[in-house]
Amino acid sequence: MVWAAAGVGAVILAAFVFVELWIPGMRLRRILRRLAKKDFRPVIMPSTGLFFRKSTRDVRTIAELLQQLDRQITDEGFSLRAILSSMVEGVLIADRSHRIRLVNDALVQLFGLGDSPVNRTVIEVFRKHDLQETLEAVMESGRPQRIELAFETAGPGGYEVKHFDVHVAGLNPKPHASPTAALVVFHDVTRIHDLEAMRREFLANVSHEFRTPLAIINGYLETLLDGALEDREMTVHSIRTMHKNVRRLSLLIDDLLTISRIEHRATLLEFQSGDLRETLDRVLEHLEPNLSERGASVEIDWPDDARSAEIDAQRIEQVFSNLLGNALRYGDAANLVIRISARRQAGEIEMIFRDNGPGIPYEDQPHIFERFYRVHKGRSRDAGGTGLGLSIVRSIVEGHGGTVHVESTPGAGAAFHVRLPAGQSGPS
Repeated sequence: MVWAAAGVGAVILAAFVFVELWIPGMRLRRILRRLAKKDFRPVIMPSTGLFFRKSTRDVRTIAELLQQLDRQITDEGFSLRAILSSMVEGVLIADRSHRIRLVNDALVQLFGLGDSPVNRTVIEVFRKHDLQETLEAVMESGRPQRIELAFETAGPGGYEVKHFDVHVAGLNPKPHASPTAALVVFHDVTRIHDLEAMRREFLANVSHEFRTPLAIINGYLETLLDGALEDREMTVHSIRTMHKNVRRLSLLIDDLLTISRIEHRATLLEFQSGDLRETLDRVLEHLEPNLSERGASVEIDWPDDARSAEIDAQRIEQVFSNLLGNALRYGDAANLVIRISARRQAGEIEMIFRDNGPGIPYEDQPHIFERFYRVHKGRSRDAGGTGLGLSIVRSIVEGHGGTVHVESTPGAGAAFHVRLPAGQSGPS
């Protein structure tokens, strides 16, 4: 009987251990494994005995906290990615060892990075000691810093220099603590830098263009004041020279005002249906004395289907006048011939102004539409040119949504190709 009772007790004890300890323990173990694999679904367990009741409650609480934390991290990560992806500035985060931990797409595009820079050092990716030193200074002091850097980056047309305004700030886990990482923001200021350079060059050119005629006028005035008024021949020569330079200043001011206005297409151009051939005829009528003086002839091939276009007729007159005046001013041929042709193609009208003058050197052709650029600098001033005529042509044509370019073989004349859309609302 004793052995039987002992056997029954052992069975009951084993059943108790199995039900109260083993099964709940295995369930709890499976739940802990699930949590370790970042599966933070709610913990659901049948009622357990005294041994695991508190442990089960604690595990359920931990699972709920982990689920909330995971949701918070996911939301913050989504917000961070959304913010970074919407920024046009390049952004990176580097740790204290200057190893890059995070970048946005804009940074990769700005610098044409083929491989991800993550887990590489800042100096390895950008090869700029100034950036490295600034990063070290921010990590040391915790104070934000700003520097300007130029980088040679790969672009569609080859390598190009880009200028960046770079802001570096420390990321502190706690207030007044040393930074554990740094946020670096690259703002592309290449266009601003180029515009500033253009502004400085433009001001220098304008100052130079004004200084020359003013110096000439001042010189002749001093000559007259010093007693040349008694010399009639010298007086007449001085007055004529001063008049020529005053006229040159007036033309220069007119061209500068024109350029200033055509920078704003919407406030300048008034589009109406117009006849391009009639516009050309008005210009030729105005230039008739100049054509006769040069002994120049004009040949025109302008079909009827290339006449009508939506244009600002006054500005197109200026385009035609500048192109014809350019041919008259710089043509060297004894018998100057200007050939003007037009054709309509795919909703556009192309006009070509050809001359049999000396042509344009190849090295000058990419620059002739730049402001104040002159192929023959001395001759241009003597002929009354301001160096702005072709720049005005390009601005007006581009304001119409068109294009202009030159084709020239030195010694064999030049051909200026102007393409304008027939309508301003799209191809017709």
